[in-house]
Amino acid sequence: MGQTHTIAVRFPEGVVPRYSAATEFQGGQVVAVDFDGNRLTVAEELEETLAFIADLADGSPQSHNMQLIARKAKAALTKARREDA
Repeated sequence: MGQTHTIAVRFPEGVVPRYSAATEFQGGQVVAVDFDGNRLTVAEELEETLAFIADLADGSPQSHNMQLIARKAKAALTKARREDA
């Protein structure tokens, strides 16, 4: 199975790169392009929110739903932070 990497590139003012399904980068095929440029910021905000939810769920009365919420938030955080690697 192949690997997918996220690379953020800032281009100089006025430089507009062109992409297509046939675009390759260092031997790999480009499969996604974020034209808005805020994907990493959104990922950081989501990670902070998941951490808040996990902490909140841990500190609340341990109903089955809150345990489930805490487990799912922690699993997503582990994946986002690559703690399983």
